[in-house]
Amino acid sequence: MQRCVYILLLVSGLIACSHSSQTQQHATVSKANMLRGEAISTEPVFIRYPFRVAVKDSIAVVMDLHCDSCYFQAFAYPSWKPIAAFGKHGEAPDEMLSADKFQFDSLDSIWTLDANRMEIRRWAIIPKKKSVVLKETITLDKNMVRTLDFYRTDSCFLVPGYMGDCRFLKVACDGRPIKSIGKIPCTSTHKNVNQPALAQAWRSFTDYNPRNGIYAMVTQLGEVLEIYNLKTNFHVTLFGPNGEPQFSTSENHAIPDGIMGFLDVKVTDHYIYTVFQGTSFKDIDRTLQQGRHSEQGGRNLYVFSLEGKPVRQYILDRPICGIDVNEKTHTIIATCVESNRPIVKYII
Repeated sequence: MQRCVYILLLVSGLIACSHSSQTQQHATVSKANMLRGEAISTEPVFIRYPFRVAVKDSIAVVMDLHCDSCYFQAFAYPSWKPIAAFGKHGEAPDEMLSADKFQFDSLDSIWTLDANRMEIRRWAIIPKKKSVVLKETITLDKNMVRTLDFYRTDSCFLVPGYMGDCRFLKVACDGRPIKSIGKIPCTSTHKNVNQPALAQAWRSFTDYNPRNGIYAMVTQLGEVLEIYNLKTNFHVTLFGPNGEPQFSTSENHAIPDGIMGFLDVKVTDHYIYTVFQGTSFKDIDRTLQQGRHSEQGGRNLYVFSLEGKPVRQYILDRPICGIDVNEKTHTIIATCVESNRPIVKYII
């Protein structure tokens, strides 16, 4: 079965590589903690595929990857009473063709990415009126191909590179790329591979914390975590037991051969939290060929220090996709696509 990396199916001992290519073996987290969650209903709102979630004060926003009507739903928090839906799916100028990432900074700054239109939009939630208003639209430079991820900083957007010539870019607030940073940290095995195909295989989920300057990238395939400190220029690449993304190529596309890797990453003031699946595509194919359901989501929650050292590992009671982490309340809000009660609360 051919699998294009751009289509979403849905740590223990690590080796760290510095700019000088030196390696160092880190200690292994000796014990994984079992973590049970509390399922939360979003009724009467039906969410088909709750892929991402973010909580800010008394508001929560959920992104529905395969929505019937609107890609985003705002809720009161912690009651989970619906406020308003926004980001209508459609082809009209004020509608969205896809939803690929969002960022919740404040009530008047909810940033959403439409990869098909190559647009980033800013929305404002008005809880008293139970409405969401579109404030601005930014068109991304078409030379950046199909942008699937972003983070809005005070001065620019951080966007992964999808042509293979850099790891990520700084993009001006008007959508123009202004600086390329880093390289894909692949081994010599894939050096002669078509660069866009290589970038597909290394497609990553990202997060950034402006308070400490940490920008983290985790690969959707394989088991690679990259950490950039944009304040100090510290950079480390961490390869887990499953290594870098494994793939073959067909007509300049990357066809995954290894595992489904990370599903989300969150950088807090003190740690980096990642959701990891680790299921091989051979097992996924075998399960589907047998007419059985292939579980979507990851049951592993890995926590790293800001320098990349493994801190702790949790085994979850159900598969999850996206997370929001509140270190002050020791709470993780997660999304689960396998349940009619799609929001899960964990206390850590």
